[in-house]
Amino acid sequence: MRVASLDLLRGVAILGILPMNILGFGLIAEAYQNPLAMGPIDPASMWAWRINHLLFDQRFMTIFCVMFGAGIALLAERPTRPGVSATGRHYRRMGWLLAIGMVHAYGIWYGDILANYAVCAMLIWPLRRLASGWLCAIAGTLLMVPPLIMAALALVIGFAPESMIPKMMASWAPPPELVAEEIAAMRGGWLEQMPVRAVNAALMQFGIFFLWALWRTTALMMLGIVLYRSGFLSAAWRPRTYALLAILATLVGLALTGTGIVRAERAEFTGTSMITTWMNWNYFGSLFGALGWASAIMLIAQAAQPAWLLGPLEAVGRTSLSNYLLQSLICTLIFYGHGLGWFGHLDRVQLWGVVLAVWALQVALTLLWLRIASVGPVEWAWRSLSAWTPLPLLRRAAT
Repeated sequence: MRVASLDLLRGVAILGILPMNILGFGLIAEAYQNPLAMGPIDPASMWAWRINHLLFDQRFMTIFCVMFGAGIALLAERPTRPGVSATGRHYRRMGWLLAIGMVHAYGIWYGDILANYAVCAMLIWPLRRLASGWLCAIAGTLLMVPPLIMAALALVIGFAPESMIPKMMASWAPPPELVAEEIAAMRGGWLEQMPVRAVNAALMQFGIFFLWALWRTTALMMLGIVLYRSGFLSAAWRPRTYALLAILATLVGLALTGTGIVRAERAEFTGTSMITTWMNWNYFGSLFGALGWASAIMLIAQAAQPAWLLGPLEAVGRTSLSNYLLQSLICTLIFYGHGLGWFGHLDRVQLWGVVLAVWALQVALTLLWLRIASVGPVEWAWRSLSAWTPLPLLRRAAT
């Protein structure tokens, strides 16, 4: 049995991660965090960065992590076939998701989150039955690890010899020759892109994962279990509570992230200042921002209006894994050399035009697909592989 509010929130989250991911598709890797990584930008592009940072950066990624935790709680409640344990089912599903994520990261786009989610979901499964209070306590502790790591890195940089600092900061603001090399590689063929894709994927999976993603993702998944149990994600709370949370959490999130923006711009986006200011301000601001978005979406789910919009968003949520990978396929064909080769050609304002076009295409394709199928194509393959038997796909077969 599907929960409409979960599908709605999942659909909004999948579409909401694209305004940030589009930076990883269309610009060099460092531009995802540093607006000046490719050189000075015009005022319109700076405003595009500010809006992205205030409203989207880490917000929908956070919601998607929470939804993944809720999915674990849902799966644990479902009965299994005779002779099949819930634990075995979970680890088979996560094992296949890890494989899908690795293919995605090294074969399509380095910014994959599926491998990260699969590993974190494996780690928290033994904790799924803990009381909500314990889950919150553990999650709160884990959430504090990345800011402490960032503070430690700032200290290390502060005591490093001056001769080493330029090399350390090259990953934040690469010299022009490295920028040109990455642009040339990504405008080349699939094999020419592989060195850049492989290095960035490995950095995501073995660097950023242990510094940041492992702690935050596992914590948010635990909170997803708690929020699912509480009825928050089922739109079961009072409308007044959702409205109050939406307003207060959004304001706090904007204040925290906005403070980081001001401090970053005053420091002219230098690498050391970003580690000690902007990153941690938005780290916490995005948690409140995500809560604000989720509360507002639950309020809309209760009202069930406007139906013309909610139906398509729920459809995207029902096929979230397929739509996540579809975003990568569409965007790599737009920006990489085996497609149109637009990599590095568009500024941040123009990238928003691509976002709107991809959203429209995804919604249209999803609605068309669900006319004939009961589940997304990748979801079907994932579940069939996990069950080791072909499951029904087309509506007639499912019926």
